[in-house]
This record gives sequence, C-alpha cells and structure tokens, in this order.
Amino acid sequence: MSILAVSICRCSLRTRTKFLAAISIVAVAGAVVLSCYALFIKAQAASLLKDVTALTVGSSTESDVEQLTRKHSRYLASRESSEEVVITTFKVQNRWLARLRLEPDALFGASVYVKNGRAYHINAWLMRSMNIFPTFGASAGMVDEYAEYPQYLSHSEHFSFPTPIGKPYLRVLLDSHATSVQRKHSFSFSFRCLIKPGGGCDLPCDYLPLAWQDWKADLHESGFSDVFNQHYPNSSRCSE
Repeated sequence: MSILAVSICRCSLRTRTKFLAAISIVAVAGAVVLSCYALFIKAQAASLLKDVTALTVGSSTESDVEQLTRKHSRYLASRESSEEVVITTFKVQNRWLARLRLEPDALFGASVYVKNGRAYHINAWLMRSMNIFPTFGASAGMVDEYAEYPQYLSHSEHFSFPTPIGKPYLRVLLDSHATSVQRKHSFSFSFRCLIKPGGGCDLPCDYLPLAWQDWKADLHESGFSDVFNQHYPNSSRCSE
C-alpha cells in the first residue's frame, strides 16, 4: 500500500470517528433535554395537584380559585360559566414525549367547580392512552370530591369506589365527611405514568396506588377477593 493510500485511510478513519462522536454527543444531549422535560412536567403536575388539594370543598372561595388560576395559568385549559357555576380546568400533558412516540399520550387534569362563591366539587384525573376497551381508551385514576353529594348520586358512603371490577381505571368518590387519610389516599397520584417511556401503566394501581389498596381491602371485606384476583392476575407489583 502506498503512502498516499495510507494517508487517505487514516484521514477517512479520523473523519468517521469524529462523525460517530458527533452523533453520540447529539444523542446524549437529546436524551438529557428529554429527561429534563419529563422531570419538569412531572414537577408541574405535582405542584398543580398540591395546590388543588390545598382547596377545601365547601369553604374555599372563588378568590382562592382565582389565585390558583393565576399561579398555574400556563396550564389553564378552560374556564366555563353556566347557571351560576364556574368550572376552571387545568391540564398538564406529555406533548413532546408523545409526539416523538417515546410514550403514549398522557395527561393530568383537574377541575374546580364553584357555585355561590364557594368551591363545591373537585375533579382530578391522570390517564394514559391505551386502547384496551372501545368505550374507554385509557388506563387511569380519577377522583371526584364533593362538599355534599348531588342528588343524582344518591350516595350514602363518604368514601367509595364506583368502579366495575376488571376495568383499567379506578374511580374514587368522596365528600367532605371523609377522613383526612381517605382524602390523602384519594389524591395520591403517581406521576410515573405521565412520563414513563414505553409500555406498562396498564393497571389502576399505577395511577392511584394508595386508593387501589383501599379498594382492594373494601372488596375483600365484601367477599369479592376471588373476582378481584381473577380480573387482575398480574397485579403483584401493586403491593410494592
């Protein structure tokens, strides 16, 4: 091999090495940016949840909700008024992670209902797109808290789970007479599924782990343990 050929090979090798190094740097930088973005939206969702649950149904005022709106205006999705009721809704979404197909669409949302100057209903949900059932295309955790249950619910329990066994979501229902522990469990969302790459997050316990344990215990007391275990055979991780 001539000296010229050796020189060309060395030059080509150096160019290839620099090219691969540049690709590696770009890939690492991209991963860092996406990781920071994921941590940011997780922190924003946690902050929104903290401030929403700082409200007290039945006593927090419209002014309190307006203060919440100013603080989280970036995530204000809508503010609707109808028949003396004002509904303020916030949403935190994983837009870029979903657009890059790193994970399915996922969002955390919360709505505060105000009537006669008082917050009387708080609704919060965390869901992740998952085409399991044609009638509900997500796995999720959902909470509805009322100062007093509306007549159409005709509910007697202060803390309950109107969720059919086997569904990929858990719905929690409570009113202002629920205990502080029950309220804490109801709103203890896990935001891992808001930013988790890939699959998984297919069980209600992935969204509301403490409420899931309460629901499981409630079904056990009612004699439905076998049915529960039959519909959720892969829920061993939920006890972790």
